[in-house]
Amino acid sequence: MITGLLSLPPEWILVAVAAVSILLFALGVPLVLAFGLWVVAFHLVVPGFPMANMSITAFGELESFTYIAIPLFILVGDLFRKADVSSDIIAFSRACLGWLPGSTGNTVIGTSAIFSAITGSNAATTASVGQALYPSMEEEGYEPGYASATIAAGGTIGSVLPPSIMLIVYGVTFGVSIPDLFIAGIVPGLAMLIILVGINTFISEKNEYGVDTDAYSFDARDVAETAWVAKIGLGAIVILLGGIFAGIFSPAESASVAVLYVLVTAFVTGRLRSGRKMVRAGYTSLVLVGVLMPIIVIAVLVQQNLAYLDLQDAVANAILSLGSDWLVIIALIGVVLIAGLALASIPNVVLTAPLLTPAALEIGLDPVTWGVIFILGDAIGFITPPYGLNLYIISGLTDIDYMVVAYRVLPYLGGLLALLFVLLAVPEVNVLARSGDMFYQSTLSVPSPWGSGAISSSVRRSITWIQPSSFFAGQTSAARTLWSRSSSLMKYACG
Repeated sequence: MITGLLSLPPEWILVAVAAVSILLFALGVPLVLAFGLWVVAFHLVVPGFPMANMSITAFGELESFTYIAIPLFILVGDLFRKADVSSDIIAFSRACLGWLPGSTGNTVIGTSAIFSAITGSNAATTASVGQALYPSMEEEGYEPGYASATIAAGGTIGSVLPPSIMLIVYGVTFGVSIPDLFIAGIVPGLAMLIILVGINTFISEKNEYGVDTDAYSFDARDVAETAWVAKIGLGAIVILLGGIFAGIFSPAESASVAVLYVLVTAFVTGRLRSGRKMVRAGYTSLVLVGVLMPIIVIAVLVQQNLAYLDLQDAVANAILSLGSDWLVIIALIGVVLIAGLALASIPNVVLTAPLLTPAALEIGLDPVTWGVIFILGDAIGFITPPYGLNLYIISGLTDIDYMVVAYRVLPYLGGLLALLFVLLAVPEVNVLARSGDMFYQSTLSVPSPWGSGAISSSVRRSITWIQPSSFFAGQTSAARTLWSRSSSLMKYACG
């Protein structure tokens, strides 16, 4: 039966398997299995892609030293949670923002920014901050749906504000300088914080939400004192960013030092002296890495296959055919938001970003600026109806109808969309963004989407000998380029 199916035209098989994969994903089947089915089918029906290419690609992708930064950053966040310093961060956020109208709402946003920046998870931040501060917001008279929406919106900031795990994933996957991405993420991340605080302050003042802010006042001494108490979390951020920006550490080395710092300070202050908790934090990080890395490999394989089909050029040409830069910007925003609300962050970065990159570069964006904008759009997807993972999480946590939360989040969504539009239309406003030395470092057997024409070491190790197939007849630009380079790469791959 399988032989009979494989005798069908390859185009029919791939379309049918793609439909099945999408259906399985929509039904909740894990992404690795749903899209892994399509990857296996592609390698079975396309003569130019032997099955060995999957293992070679996986090895070439995972041997990257820079990926070590991801589990270490996750471990910093896990140790942060195990040390139970949430009350310290809340006190610091209240000292900084509690004097404004909507005191507790602003505290929620500030706390979420710090939590999500350290832990790297929108969803985990929404759940953690929701459990800690939603009861206080309810007691202070916040409308339940609005309180939930505020918590969900606050969880988006950490994807962009450094140190962000998603910026690291983007930098590692596409060979973009991680320090450059961190620097470029400062202005948009702070802008997100200011926009959300501004919206909450206005709405809270209008509706008289929260306690009388006369009970709080901005006191620099209070800020300094609460910052010292919150030294475990804030100190980790200083080490992570300071070591990288100063050129002292690589991202992986900086995360290693931050892990040691959190362990030592948490032990000395009595926050984390249980060996079982320390081991548990490490175990949680290993589990998350075990989930994330297969997703990265499958996503890279899917992108490799789509690039072979020349889908990058097709998508770019379709977007650019709109003619006007304004229409291109609107199209980019639409695609980024749809992908952000439908896909998890990592597969979204690996699958969707390369498809949109040619169009983004065509309207004058550089890789660093585009990377930050894409991650911002991905983060906004977490509060974009009709899905929006943060909205579902806080709805389940507070037992408030999803549609109520989705309606109340619209002011925050509008503010963040305005920021996304401004960054796309006038990228110069991000004054800290700059393009570093880079080249595309994925396992795609195609030229760099940044247009450098360079093929990185990981690509060279992952390319297998691919003969022109009758299926594609070498007609795509990616395939034609690959044929011209395959003879020299063959010697390296078979080395």
